[in-house]
Amino acid sequence: MANVYGFTLLRNGVKFDYSFKECLKSLSPLVSKIYIALGDCEDGTREALAEFDNLEIIDTVWDPSLMGDGGQILSEQTNVALDHLRSVCSDDEDAWGFYLQCDELLHESEITQIKKDIDLAHKNGCDAVRFRYFHFWQSHYEIALSKRWYPHEVRAVKLSTSIKSFGDAQGFSGVKNPFESECRILHYGHVREEESYKEKQKLLIQMIRPAEKFKKYFNREKKAFAETLTAKVLMKHPSVMEDRILRMGEAISFPKKELVYIVSKERTISSEILDSINAENVFVVKKSTEVPFEHRFKNMIVLNPGFMDRLEYDQKKSYRMKSDFAREWDLKNEILLRLSDIGVSLRN
Repeated sequence: MANVYGFTLLRNGVKFDYSFKECLKSLSPLVSKIYIALGDCEDGTREALAEFDNLEIIDTVWDPSLMGDGGQILSEQTNVALDHLRSVCSDDEDAWGFYLQCDELLHESEITQIKKDIDLAHKNGCDAVRFRYFHFWQSHYEIALSKRWYPHEVRAVKLSTSIKSFGDAQGFSGVKNPFESECRILHYGHVREEESYKEKQKLLIQMIRPAEKFKKYFNREKKAFAETLTAKVLMKHPSVMEDRILRMGEAISFPKKELVYIVSKERTISSEILDSINAENVFVVKKSTEVPFEHRFKNMIVLNPGFMDRLEYDQKKSYRMKSDFAREWDLKNEILLRLSDIGVSLRN
């Protein structure tokens, strides 16, 4: 069995409205302790962390010479926390570190499965676990699909390896044998109040790009963001996010649908997935022609739709993310995305 510890980095989380407290609360049920590299803050972030009794703070000062160097300051700070965790667990061959950036969360409904996946990875000699991503885009109910958004990333690493954070701390180098998990990292960095979001984006570009090229890259990012492709996801968010969602003026639940048909010729749908659909009645059939005509346009989804389903009933071929590295969604997430398109939510 793996022993799992958390690690992360943070600086001025209050000023930039990071969901850092929600992040730490979502991570806590998975890990026995969290180690955080806390940069020199000026906004009350340190005081805000006082409520956590499972947190060890590693005080750091951000090196200004690393600003503008491809985001290296972020991987450097991540490795401060990772190296400290390794020193604490140097005699524990079963130790794993779980990394979240402070605008990323885990869903409480997936904690048990995440722990199982890490245990399975440990048992099978894997050195890391890679997770799927939901990148929420300017709404808690839209995710980004565009090519620039990474569809999955390593977030759990075996501590006895030499794996390190690199670049802008998006991922890790030195991974040789990752385990692929179907569980999701929920990324909320692009859903926050407008002014703090603008300041955060400016800071991020300053950390990654040279100062003399700031305007060029800022305008490039603005254009790319305006062209972001999205998909609806009418899901129940982690309970710790409810206050932030309400603060943004969005709903935390959706009305129950009376009737839903799922056309599935080959794939078996578990009772767990069917029970999670927010509808009074859910029927699974093998052909779209088995669905009453009046329900084929607003109450029906088709898994692996053929040409005629796409043509006649406006069923999308795929909701796959546009990255060249993206895998097709697993069954539950595919059903979530297809149901969301017809206004049906999942309860979890």
